Amino acid sequence: MPKRTAPARQRRTIDARHLGPALALLVSACAGSGDLEAERQAKVAEDPAAMMRIADAAERSGDTGGAVAFYRRAAELQPDLVDAQVGTARSLLEQGNVDEAVDILRAAHARDPSDTQLPATLGRLLMAANRPTEALSSFRDGLRQDPRSIPLLIGRGVALDATGQHEGAQSSYKEVLGLAPENPAARKNLALSLSLSQHGKKAARPSSADTSSNRPENAPAHDGRVPSADTAL
Repeated sequence: MPKRTAPARQRRTIDARHLGPALALLVSACAGSGDLEAERQAKVAEDPAAMMRIADAAERSGDTGGAVAFYRRAAELQPDLVDAQVGTARSLLEQGNVDEAVDILRAAHARDPSDTQLPATLGRLLMAANRPTEALSSFRDGLRQDPRSIPLLIGRGVALDATGQHEGAQSSYKEVLGLAPENPAARKNLALSLSLSQHGKKAARPSSADTSSNRPENAPAHDGRVPSADTAL
């Protein structure tokens, strides 16, 4: 009686065309490897945490194209992973794709309106793109969820200053100082906002040059002239 051959185990296949150039390279790299290595690489491509680590490494090395591809893959695997959405938007901003970055963050916020990280990040992105009116709307949206958020309060103040609404900006900075009296950004921005309101409407919009910190509450004021929030995402 002839031996019956057990059917080969069917592996999940990954269409590299849908993963972007960087991820396609990861998948194709295992083509010449042994079965175990090929399977390991395939598992990596299905692991959102692994995709995030690779995306972060790509971003740190200056490979924004690779970062976008891997952050996107992580977001596909885990749609509620906010850091993947933020990472994608941050990398797109580095490439100059502001509108696409804004669309990603708005869509993510629509899925989870209670997450205040998203409106704060979106507001900073819009400030970096010199769109303070839209940024103000985003900061206000986040404050409806968390009225005591220091990053959102400072962001609102900066957006108000940028649109010439200095009294409102000063109130926002004072709210921060009521929560954190030694906050350096609020103290400097309040002083600068008072100066702006005393000298009329001759100030430019806040600068987006300072991207040294991901925490707006620790961001210094810009040049001693115009209040600024950290626009890093």
